[in-house]
Amino acid sequence: MKMLRKKTTDNAVVGVVTAILLIGLIVAIISLVQTMYIPKIMEQREADHMDKVAEQFTDLTSVIDGQAADRTKSMPIATSITLGSKELPYMLSIRAYGALEILDNARWINITYKSNGTTKPFRIGVITYSSTNGYFLNQNYTYEAGAMIVSQSEGNLMMIRPSFVFDYDSTKNPPLNITFDVVNIISVGRKTIASGFGTYPILTEFHDNSSNYPFTNVDTITITTPLSNAWSTFIRSSALYGTKFTHTDTGQVFTLKILEQPNIVNFKIITIQAQIGPGWVEQ
Repeated sequence: MKMLRKKTTDNAVVGVVTAILLIGLIVAIISLVQTMYIPKIMEQREADHMDKVAEQFTDLTSVIDGQAADRTKSMPIATSITLGSKELPYMLSIRAYGALEILDNARWINITYKSNGTTKPFRIGVITYSSTNGYFLNQNYTYEAGAMIVSQSEGNLMMIRPSFVFDYDSTKNPPLNITFDVVNIISVGRKTIASGFGTYPILTEFHDNSSNYPFTNVDTITITTPLSNAWSTFIRSSALYGTKFTHTDTGQVFTLKILEQPNIVNFKIITIQAQIGPGWVEQ
């Protein structure tokens, strides 16, 4: 009887030790997956989502540019923006969020005459998307004055250029003509913001061509924006840079200095109405 009891006890101990070892192995594998592979998987998911938002904002820019060119009223067009991405269903992970917002009168554009230093100010609105990622670098996308700009903590860069054209012909008077078509975004119906991780439509519609100014003998064009580096990089790419104009960039204010005199700046503001969410709601 004693021998049988001892044998039963040994079998029980072996079973307990085996179970503990199996549980420890499972915990070790789960911990390895959780600490090494899940962050990489989630980082790739969020990177893919950022690429998707970039594509959607490109579509939005194309729609707005088309509406600005066509100028047909009472035809709102919806463009979907995916704000965030979901977490993994069976492992511990963080969900990514985002915010889409219409900012009225968020930027200043000033045009200053050479002759007397008089400044003509204009205020314009923008559309912005900002991400709150758990694993991938946060990115913001902004539609500003006809340009699409992506920004990160390291800086910002223009992905789609605005309608900003330099035309120089020494046989003409004046030899330098600058055409700057600015898109001004205004909100409608107080539907100006959406946040979370779902997909939301932003509706845009041509409103009017509110301003069309041929300025003569312009000294500077100033854009007050936190994305001034994108404008700086864009302007430096012009073949006329350094001979017909230069610029300064403070990080918040971009100033284009026009060296060629006389000149004409054909400045136009095209106003686009926008609202976030399904269903067009009037003021």
